[in-house]
Amino acid sequence: MNVNRLKLELFYLIKAFKYNKVGRAYLYYKYFFAPKILKSNKLFERPITDSNLSIHILTCHRDVVILLWSLATYYNVSNVIGELFIHDDGSLAESDKKSIKKFFPNSRIINDQVFLHQASHQLDRYPNIKEFRIKNKKFVLLRKLIDPYFISDKKYRLIIDSDLLWFNHPGQIAEQFEAGCNQSLMMIADTSCPVYFEDGKKFPDNLAKFNSGIVLYRQDNFDLAKLESYLMALDMNNNDNRHFIEQAGYSYCLKNIEPLNIGQYIVKGRVESQTVMRHYTSPRRVLFYAEGLRILKNKGYV
Repeated sequence: MNVNRLKLELFYLIKAFKYNKVGRAYLYYKYFFAPKILKSNKLFERPITDSNLSIHILTCHRDVVILLWSLATYYNVSNVIGELFIHDDGSLAESDKKSIKKFFPNSRIINDQVFLHQASHQLDRYPNIKEFRIKNKKFVLLRKLIDPYFISDKKYRLIIDSDLLWFNHPGQIAEQFEAGCNQSLMMIADTSCPVYFEDGKKFPDNLAKFNSGIVLYRQDNFDLAKLESYLMALDMNNNDNRHFIEQAGYSYCLKNIEPLNIGQYIVKGRVESQTVMRHYTSPRRVLFYAEGLRILKNKGYV
């Protein structure tokens, strides 16, 4: 474990014991229960329900275990299944890829080189976007914003995070998908997560409240002209932008955007009987284990 990972884990341990008061549960579910998924003999992958859909998830070496939990729970409750793309942030080891392929054998693992090679023809038509994507590789979340559009040839795209746990069928997503995705869907939070532009302006609060834990859109509802103008206006010297660059990009570029039901697709609050999914963002990662996996264990997972 490197120094940065050690510091992060100490941060979570302090949160678990001092603030969330779930220290013992965190230790058990993080270090004993969660890794059991790697030894499971279940095949989590299920047949594609619509060949016009691709599902995209960005991940890293540190998050492989939670990625498998997230995908396993999504596939368990959902009937919206498309071709699965796993976007590598550059840190996945061969053992990580082997684990992913064990449970999702037909998934496509896309690293930076694969993306730039396979999407080269499409990217050449948008030179400013291509140059921006290549020049700003350190802003890893750009891979979540730009890559799904150009790497997939599907009509519909569903982007999900690796720190989601799914507890019930995502009815709103299924209904919108079946209706042809006239509306673009995103999660919404009760606080704004802004980015900043070179002219000193801040991203508007009403759009900055959209959360990219889940994004569903139809290809023609993603405005590439607006994406280009958004990227060209960003202040790339402001490191704060790296945290929310992709969700602001989605909320700015997508046409006909609508929020997912805030009572069913949650960031804060307890998981209740009507909860479809909870997004365990970094400040709440302790509860991914101490709350989310505890619920799943009681439901008989692994």
